[in-house]
Amino acid sequence: MSVSPLKALFFAPVPLPESGGRILYVNGQVCEELAGYVQNHDLTVQQYFKPYAAGFETVSPRFPQNDEEFDLIMIAGSKQKDEVRFAMATALKLLSRDGYMVCAAANDAGGRRLKKDMESLGLVCGELSKYKSRVVWGAREGPFNQTCIDEWMKTGALQDVLGGLFQSQPGVFGWNKIDKGSALLGEHLPHDLSGKGADFGCGYGYLSDYILSRNENVDALYCIDADHRALDACELNLKKYRKDASIQYLWHDLTMPLSFQALDWVIMNPPFHAGKEVSSSIGAGFIRAASSCLRDRGCLWMVANAHLPYETVLDKHFSRYKNLFEGNGFKVFCATK
Repeated sequence: MSVSPLKALFFAPVPLPESGGRILYVNGQVCEELAGYVQNHDLTVQQYFKPYAAGFETVSPRFPQNDEEFDLIMIAGSKQKDEVRFAMATALKLLSRDGYMVCAAANDAGGRRLKKDMESLGLVCGELSKYKSRVVWGAREGPFNQTCIDEWMKTGALQDVLGGLFQSQPGVFGWNKIDKGSALLGEHLPHDLSGKGADFGCGYGYLSDYILSRNENVDALYCIDADHRALDACELNLKKYRKDASIQYLWHDLTMPLSFQALDWVIMNPPFHAGKEVSSSIGAGFIRAASSCLRDRGCLWMVANAHLPYETVLDKHFSRYKNLFEGNGFKVFCATK
């Protein structure tokens, strides 16, 4: 999320809770406006995405339990409609009787629909336009729309996708499809992988499932992603393999170092967007992390968009690499430590 919607979030003209009052910050991200908002208050931060969570001393990837109440709930919105609606419906169950809910999003990323959505839940709302974003706030003056709450909780939750082959959740990358790059990488992976390996940026687990279903000599697999929802889905999708291999799930920003070493192989389809900007820096971080985790002569298989210049990074961190395929807007590499 860009800085502008976050700044707009703190412009809502709602009263702060009294000293000691409870604030829930959903999809929370550190920003300078937050400091003045949380002084003398009890702040709870929910954040799925590890790079943003790292800015707080205490953060949870999951929402608080339904028996907790908050005087102010602030939601940093996203462009994924069902994701934001799920956050609103879930948070509403935590709102105290006299509390306020506030949500902000960029105008071109769902901001224009926020007021209508919040009113659909049964709240009386106000709206401001600021920083090319919309900030909407609401309070209860009557009963909630339970039908709407139930529907949004269902459509935004973990659910069957791809005809029931997998489970996933709105907001997870490529949540209800097979990513073209991942499918292409799968076609170029060997079917004699063994030992210990890792799926960097595992998502809901498509490539991990692909490997475990075709390589019976895999002893251990680390599924790693920055999105905790992806890990929850991945764990559900791979539970049928528990007797065949040791599988661990790690919530981690893969542009940062990892603590383990001596992996036999790593696979990856790294993200290439930092907000709205296309960037190879995230993928470069993935490559460096993979190199640090692999044993001598361990192998990395990766897919990338054809226009992203990863060859220089591969050449620096691996003894050799080769281009296995290039076409349809992608390239597939195999690199040896």
